[in-house]
Amino acid sequence: MTSDPDQLAVYAAEDQLAAWLDTTSPEQPAISVDGVSYRPETEPRFTDPGSVGRYVAQVLAHLRKHDRGYDGRELVDVTVRARRGRTRAEYLIDEQAIAVPPFEVGGRWALRGTVALHEIAHHLAGEPGHGPGFRATLLRLLEDIGCPVQAELLHLAYASEGLEQVGHDLDDGTLARIAKLLRQAEGTRNEHERDAFLAKAQGLATRHSIALAVARAHTARQERRSQPVSEHYRIGDRGKRGLARYVRLLINVAHANDLRCTINSDSTAVTMYGFAEDVAVTKALYESLLVQMVSDCERYLASDDRDQVLRWDRSRRRYVHKPVATITARLAFYEAYGNRIGERLQAARQATLAAAGISPDGPEERSSETALALRQKELDVHDYFAEALKRNNIRGTWSGDRRSAMDSAPTAAHEGDRAALRARLGDGENELGAAG
Repeated sequence: MTSDPDQLAVYAAEDQLAAWLDTTSPEQPAISVDGVSYRPETEPRFTDPGSVGRYVAQVLAHLRKHDRGYDGRELVDVTVRARRGRTRAEYLIDEQAIAVPPFEVGGRWALRGTVALHEIAHHLAGEPGHGPGFRATLLRLLEDIGCPVQAELLHLAYASEGLEQVGHDLDDGTLARIAKLLRQAEGTRNEHERDAFLAKAQGLATRHSIALAVARAHTARQERRSQPVSEHYRIGDRGKRGLARYVRLLINVAHANDLRCTINSDSTAVTMYGFAEDVAVTKALYESLLVQMVSDCERYLASDDRDQVLRWDRSRRRYVHKPVATITARLAFYEAYGNRIGERLQAARQATLAAAGISPDGPEERSSETALALRQKELDVHDYFAEALKRNNIRGTWSGDRRSAMDSAPTAAHEGDRAALRARLGDGENELGAAG
């Protein structure tokens, strides 16, 4: 195995591609991988080695007709024959032949397009084994015969097996030109423009013997910048008291992590808009703070240190001092807790910005690479949020916690404030460091 260290990983990646293709059907032609929808081309299936041989001849004829060069190896015919064993298909370099097991001996798994193309790639690669050269050849071959989506899926499968790097001799500038043409093709709705951009990209890729999937992935790594997302987060059931205070706590955490939010009118859910990593940090911190807040509040409510109010006692026919209602004390505690947490998080955010040499008040200081990245992040989230508001016709502002309970239960509010000052905002003694 040391002479061909990538063999098992390549087989695993191709098994993954085959599994994806097996889930498609005329009724469900699309698949979803990592949240992205793909519509792969139909994979041919065969009944015997003879039909595989006809397909191999058609593939090589297609390459010749369309001037898809593989250092002349595309001009050499390849024969296909049956083999006795059922566990392997192979390319026999000395015979320039492909051997596949027939259906009768259990070779159904090998009588499919992906297996045939794998063996053709061995013929076209001009080198033994399953290294970067072979993988680049197979990706190019898929694209050259009109299967760019299968090529992209195979490249994803390679990456999942630790084989993302595919060999090539191109400079970054040429790769960027190819990728730019691909983005232009994908971004236009004009069919003629799309075909023209694709033709130019394919021409460059063919001239330099590189797969478009490699160029696309390489430039994506160079230019990768995640895009904002939205996530709907459930707060609680409708009618439950205190939901607005939960919402306020979540919003304070979200704003400190550069997120924007929309809130259901009944305060049962919040939709967060921003970058996925910031959403994940926000949810984790909110859930930690929520547990701390509720636990601290329950301990306070179980104590004797409760606010007193004058109430009319009908049986005694006079005003007497009684503890404030539990729900009032709870709301006051939660409200003060959320306010103080918001202040602490904003202070932590400002400290993070200051450590990066960024003044929140002076744009003249926002010139460092970190500052520019943060500014771009702000603009991306702002534009994404504005588009979401427009698309969903969202108007008005949330007023779920407009009525304060703090004046009705000042002791509870004071205890909520104290609890928030003690609350953990991160691991150990670390404050939240997610401003950037």
